[in-house]
Amino acid sequence: MLDESVYFAPVAELSRRIRERSLSPVELTEGYLDRIARFSGRYNAFVTVTRDLALEQARAAEREIGGGHWRGPLHGMPWGAKDLLATKGVPTGWGTRFLADQMFDEDATVVRALHEAGAVMLGKTHMVELAGCLGYRFANASVAGPGRNPWDPSRWTGGSSSGSGAAVAAGLCAFALGTETWGSILCPSAFCGLTGLRPTYGLVSRAGGMVGAYSFDKIGPLARSAADCRFVLDAIQGPDPRDPTSSGARVDLSADPPQVSTLRAAKVTLEKAKPCDPQVQRAFDDAVEALRAAGLAIEDAKLPEYPAAEVSGTLISVEALAAFEPFFRDGRVTRLVDDLAWMQWDVARAITGADVMKAWRMRYELQGIVDDFFGRYDVVVTPNFRSIAPPVTADLNAALPDPDPAGAIGVACGLPALALPMGFGPGRMPVGFQLLGAPFSEPTLLALGELYQQRTSHHTEHATVA
Repeated sequence: MLDESVYFAPVAELSRRIRERSLSPVELTEGYLDRIARFSGRYNAFVTVTRDLALEQARAAEREIGGGHWRGPLHGMPWGAKDLLATKGVPTGWGTRFLADQMFDEDATVVRALHEAGAVMLGKTHMVELAGCLGYRFANASVAGPGRNPWDPSRWTGGSSSGSGAAVAAGLCAFALGTETWGSILCPSAFCGLTGLRPTYGLVSRAGGMVGAYSFDKIGPLARSAADCRFVLDAIQGPDPRDPTSSGARVDLSADPPQVSTLRAAKVTLEKAKPCDPQVQRAFDDAVEALRAAGLAIEDAKLPEYPAAEVSGTLISVEALAAFEPFFRDGRVTRLVDDLAWMQWDVARAITGADVMKAWRMRYELQGIVDDFFGRYDVVVTPNFRSIAPPVTADLNAALPDPDPAGAIGVACGLPALALPMGFGPGRMPVGFQLLGAPFSEPTLLALGELYQQRTSHHTEHATVA
C-alpha cells in the first residue's frame, strides 16, 4: 500500500523513484486505479477507465526500465486524457449523451506521443459537452453532471476540462491533458489549485482532437508544477503532417533559462470590474512580490485597448456553428444538457459574412498591436480569476461576470499562458494567477513558473480526499 502523498507527488519525484526502482509503475498504476474506483464518481473525474490498457502499459514500462531502457521523465507515469481526444478502441464521447459510444480507428497525435514517451493512460476524463463551444450557463452541461471540486464538492472545477481538473486535484492521476478554446485549461487550473499550460496555437498538434473552433483550439497539460508541464509539453509539442494548422515549430525546453534580471514584466489588473475579493487580492500581491524578490522587473501597465472579446467571440461562434452544423441539422443538438444550446444556430446565423471578414481583419490588426506590446515586455503578470470557484448550481453568467481582457487577447492572438497557484481565498479555496507571453515564449514562462514555485509552496498543497 502506497502512502497517499505519492498520489499528489510531482512527476519529477515520481519519475526519479521509478527510475531508481524504489517505486513500481505497476504499483503506482494500480494505486491510481484504486483511487479512481473509490473517488472518481464523487467528482465526475473519469468517464471511461482503461484498466486493462493501463496495466499493460505499466507492465511494459516496468520491463523496459528494469532492462535499462528509460524513455524519459514520463515513462511509467499514469495520466488522463480529456474525452475529446481520439483513443483507438476506447469511446470518445465529447461530453455528450448522443456520442457516448463514438469510436475512432486511431489515436490523437498527442495520445500517440504520450504512449511513445512511455506514459500510462488510465482513461478518459469528463468534460463540458462539446467543450462548451456552443455556450453553457450551468456547470451541469455534461453527460456526467457538474465537475465537482475536490477542495469542496459543492463547488465547480471549471470548464470545459472539468474532469481533467478534478482528476489531478483529487490525486487520481499524475497529470492530465485538457484543451482550451477560451479558458478551459486556465479556469480549472485556477479553481483546483493546479499548474496548467496553454501552449502557443499550433505548437501542439490537434490531429485526432474534436474541433470546436478551428483557429482557436489548443491542447495542453494540467499538472502539479511548472516542471511537470515542461515534461509534458516536451513530449507532445512539434510538427505534425496530420494537422494542417501545425506551426511546424518546437521550442527548446532544454536550453538554459533566461536570466530573470534581463526580463521585463507588465503587471496588469482589470479595470471596470467588480471589486476583487480582499483575500484574492492579497494572494496576487504576494505572488507579484515573490517574483520581484526573485529579480523580475515588474511595472504597472495596461493591455492594449481593443475589442478583443468581441472579435474572439464572433469568430468562435461561427467556427463552432460550422463544426457542429450536422448536430443542428439532424436535431441532436436538442439532446444537449444545456437547453439553450440549440439557439446558437440563430445567434450565429445572424452574423454576416461581412461581420466575419471584419472580425478577421481586426484580429490581424490586434496581433500586430500585441507584437508591439511584447516588444516592450517579455511577460504579463495578471490574475487568472479574481474569485474562487462558484457553486455547481450557480448561473455562470452571473457568478463569473468580470471582463477577461487577458483571455480575449490571448486566444485571439494564439498566445501561451501558464496558470500558477498563488494561495487561497474564502473557504480555503484555491486561487491563481497567470503568466502570459508572446508566441513560442513557453521556455520563459516555464522558467519563471519554476522560479516562482521554488520560492513558494502553494503548488504542493492538495485537497483532502477521503
